[in-house]
Amino acid sequence: MNGKTETRIKIVLITPTIECGGSEKFVSLFCNHINTKIFSVCLVVVNNARPFYTITNPDIEIIDLKKERVLFSLHAIKTIVKKYKPGIIFSTANHLNVYLGIFRSRFTDGIKFIARESSIVSINSQRTNMPGLYNSLVKKYYRRFDHIICQSAYMQQDLCKNYNIPENKTTIIHNATAENPKGRSVTTNVPGKLYKFITVGRLSEEKGIERLIHAVGLLSLPFQYFIIGGGDKKNDLQKLINELQLQEKVFLSGEKTDPFNGMEDADLFLMGSYYEGFPNVLAEAGVLGIPAIAFRVPGGIDELIVEGENGILVDDNDLLGYAAAIKNGLSANFNRRKIIENTKERFSVDAMMAKLEELLLQL
Repeated sequence: MNGKTETRIKIVLITPTIECGGSEKFVSLFCNHINTKIFSVCLVVVNNARPFYTITNPDIEIIDLKKERVLFSLHAIKTIVKKYKPGIIFSTANHLNVYLGIFRSRFTDGIKFIARESSIVSINSQRTNMPGLYNSLVKKYYRRFDHIICQSAYMQQDLCKNYNIPENKTTIIHNATAENPKGRSVTTNVPGKLYKFITVGRLSEEKGIERLIHAVGLLSLPFQYFIIGGGDKKNDLQKLINELQLQEKVFLSGEKTDPFNGMEDADLFLMGSYYEGFPNVLAEAGVLGIPAIAFRVPGGIDELIVEGENGILVDDNDLLGYAAAIKNGLSANFNRRKIIENTKERFSVDAMMAKLEELLLQL
């Protein structure tokens, strides 16, 4: 263990993986930008067999537990905590948070426990095998945390209303996005132009990719639509593309380390999610000046999209309305330079880290 500066605040940061995903990206940003003159961080990954993000900060110690599931990780985590003697244990995923909440009494008194919530718990819990049991576990054991970081106001309200978490034990800290100088200054509607649309996300049911494919299938204008990401719905989505005869217009581009590379000139970012905690990809699109079209659904989407300034919101599941919003978005002449500037100001890494470090110091 790294003990070169014992006066630093020791943090054990625990995550299930650092595979591709919003929570995993947060872990990488946290580790790569934390002030290591003040904080000493040991990153514990339950299973790091397929890392997607890279931890470049040489001061971060990384330990791979090599466990198949969080369920089997308690003894290994306790061993690390006993040796490292942290002041703070920081967990980063909903099921991991529940697990550590249940077993908090097994750890030494005096350690502060922080959870970062990455989903809307009341909705996400319905996707578990036993929603009733899962909800009861969250209600009982989330209260054991000293503090909970929420990505969005909606997420905070969900925890307070449905799980009786005191608001003063929560803090809203939006995810950050790295700055990117690329992108056009305005969106322009040119007759006969081949428009470019992009979606970045998991090919999973909750992301609603299928309704985006249906919506673009209603368009009569020329376009190419690139869907970047991997997931278990890939075959079903390709079948739908084939059925709608959109093979020459809609492309499943697979998972990419830098999904926006080569897509900086996209005219619109399309989001089809049925719910979102706080979608990082909207901020990533915004830092390139790409306006977004999304459904008005539970979660933090409307904390990112300002109607008419950086995108358009559509009533949930209104596919005709979504197709119309795409056409309106193309003719709206969004000021892409302003979108870039506003996104950088609202969701910078420096701003996120300043809030996180202030909270850690207070605890």
